[in-house]
Amino acid sequence: MHKTISLAAFLPSVIFPVAIFVIGLRNPSIFDAPALLKISPFPAIFYILAFSIILIFPQRSALLKENSKGLILFLLFTLGYFFMASILNKTSLNTNNIYFEADSKSWTQRMSGADGWNTGLRAVHPFIYPMFRPLVAFLSILTSGDRFYANLILLATAGGGCVFLMWKIIHWMTENQTYAILSASLLGVSTSHIIFSSAVETYIFSAFFLLFFIWLLLTNKSSYLLVIVSVATLGITITNVIQQGLAHLFVQKNLKRSIIIFSLVLGCSVCLNFIVKLVYPATDYFFIPQNLAREQQFSQGINIKRIGLVTENFFIYNITAPQPYFSIHTERPKLNFLPGTIQNYVWFGWLSLILWSTTLILTFIYFFSRDYPQKYNGLLISMSACLLFNFLLHAGYGSEPFLYTADWTYALILIIAIILQNAAKHPWFLVMWFFFVMSILINNLWVLYFIARQVGTHLV
Repeated sequence: MHKTISLAAFLPSVIFPVAIFVIGLRNPSIFDAPALLKISPFPAIFYILAFSIILIFPQRSALLKENSKGLILFLLFTLGYFFMASILNKTSLNTNNIYFEADSKSWTQRMSGADGWNTGLRAVHPFIYPMFRPLVAFLSILTSGDRFYANLILLATAGGGCVFLMWKIIHWMTENQTYAILSASLLGVSTSHIIFSSAVETYIFSAFFLLFFIWLLLTNKSSYLLVIVSVATLGITITNVIQQGLAHLFVQKNLKRSIIIFSLVLGCSVCLNFIVKLVYPATDYFFIPQNLAREQQFSQGINIKRIGLVTENFFIYNITAPQPYFSIHTERPKLNFLPGTIQNYVWFGWLSLILWSTTLILTFIYFFSRDYPQKYNGLLISMSACLLFNFLLHAGYGSEPFLYTADWTYALILIIAIILQNAAKHPWFLVMWFFFVMSILINNLWVLYFIARQVGTHLV
């Protein structure tokens, strides 16, 4: 039975890209992935070659053998995200504010546009240009110079990288391969990671570096690597480096060391900001208060309705989503999760919501019974602190809370994975975990199909 469950654990990750491909075929007017083959066959050749090596020759290298299952997850989810990205993003159309307030068109311009380096950036994103424009330019070698598709590949790769890192972390903590595969797949099929690994934005890159930092921290890697990753995180969105500070403090339990490392992060970031400003004049200095004060335009009034919406996005919509609210604004489709959207689950979506609610209740039971390895208390506390930090921040910031969900979904799944790992030693739990992940996948595939139909009907 255990062998059957182990093999079945890959089923969600296999179904995901196949289902997205079918969604694309059902909406051919907006499915642009096949066009890449006409431009350049090299990405497909490289992908098939990489997959073949992992499947056929995993024993030839100790490193490949150790990571083969995680790499399979990485490749499958990256492919699915790329298919979905080719549906959601268009070069000739303005896709800003369509997908939960994401500025997809603007970020596409900044990352891959010919004159995107001069588009302008808010101070909270100080290192976007030097981080992403060279990477997109490098990947465009594979796409015959087409930077748009290179950008989509980079976005999808970051999403797949998040899944791989989640698998690495959970497998390292539990040594339970099946549990690690299914838990990483849960992150991969979550609404938040599907959307922000597909619609061009910066949030999935933040999630990648946040997870990478956790991996480096747990495995006691060099402090210099921690500094580099934290500078990169700050460069994408400065507030997310606070999460890394909390993780370092609670996991390492060394206040002096945390102060030294993050003082170094801040100092390096300030120096780098001066250099980036010289190369990309449109960059703002993040350390000048007046520049950061501009973020007040996104502040929101805090009331019961706002707290309710933020709570839904924190614990429900980021994992399993109802059908989003759809409207036409300035002749373009617009998708949002508004107060009351929770009523919009399709009939099979209610099953995913019930199973997810059951998982949260089970997590509370195991937490209060302390039936989990206490050695991970530091990580558990740090991830809980990250959730609290994000909740307090977004209770009064951002008109669409779902836009920021990638910044904390990883932490929520890690908390659950830590607390339920003893339960995961039992076959009954792994069977339940499998059906739970499958229910999330089925529900969210419907949400993606709904989005693709609306975009195909009203955008093209």
